[in-house]
Amino acid sequence: MTQDRISAKQAMQRRESRAAADAKAAAIAAKERRQQTLVGALAMLIVVALVAVISVTGWTRHNESLRIKSQPTSAAYHDLQTVAQKPTNATNKAGLYACKKADLNAKAPTVEIYLDFMCPSCGELNRTLDSTLEKMNKAHQINIEVHPVTFLDGQSSDHYSLRTASAAAYIADNDPDHLMGFVSELFAKDFQPSETAYKPVSDDQIICQAVKAGIDKTTATKAMQGTYAEYMDKANTYTTLHRPELCDYALHPQGGFGTPLIRVNNHIWSLDGINYDDLVADFEHGLGIKSKDVGNHKVLPSVGANEEPRKV
Repeated sequence: MTQDRISAKQAMQRRESRAAADAKAAAIAAKERRQQTLVGALAMLIVVALVAVISVTGWTRHNESLRIKSQPTSAAYHDLQTVAQKPTNATNKAGLYACKKADLNAKAPTVEIYLDFMCPSCGELNRTLDSTLEKMNKAHQINIEVHPVTFLDGQSSDHYSLRTASAAAYIADNDPDHLMGFVSELFAKDFQPSETAYKPVSDDQIICQAVKAGIDKTTATKAMQGTYAEYMDKANTYTTLHRPELCDYALHPQGGFGTPLIRVNNHIWSLDGINYDDLVADFEHGLGIKSKDVGNHKVLPSVGANEEPRKV
């Protein structure tokens, strides 16, 4: 009996010992799990912190890049605005109005045309669209802004691009109703100089083209005095280098400015994939106007003053 009690007591002690051991093991396991969870949480925090640092660093570098880019942009715009001689019949971004400001139609779309008077593609586009643009301009169905740039000036020996751009600015100020006519005469196939085999063009020759456009001889002569040469030079820097919204990525995937360029209500009307044989029809479609209504002052393009051009 005594032996049985001893055996029972020993068995109980063994059970209690095992229970204590199991409890201790469970406690150790729980502690290890907590430590693993803590380590995992710390690792996650470290990862999150690293991502945050990388993101902040990237954001900072990105914004630093933007800041660096915005400084010359602001400087270029400031330089444009502070030129002593500026045309008054122009936008603050050097767009020359093809009519008096008072005659702008607030309900009509605005068509911006970016060109260099030496650019062969600009000449081809103008010669194709000339009639449509002039008719719609005269009927105030569109508001035209001509943006002459001069990045091809170095291709000439006598600053042809700059001289003609300055002349266009003077005409926009003094005879804007004939500005588009002057543009067309400069792009006349038998007059526009070659970009690759340039031959000097005299002021008198340019004056002659202005007179053909309906501009009186006195105004045409004064237009060649270089009144707005500095302004157009600053406008070229600002327009071609510091206006990323003018990049047609469909035509220039790597970015960068190129001519010819047309925008309607601040939206690029891309020339990508457009056949010049269909250019007029595509332009009319883009503005939302039928051919029969071009030149009819009672009919405005359906895109109005704010909508983007319709896709071809």
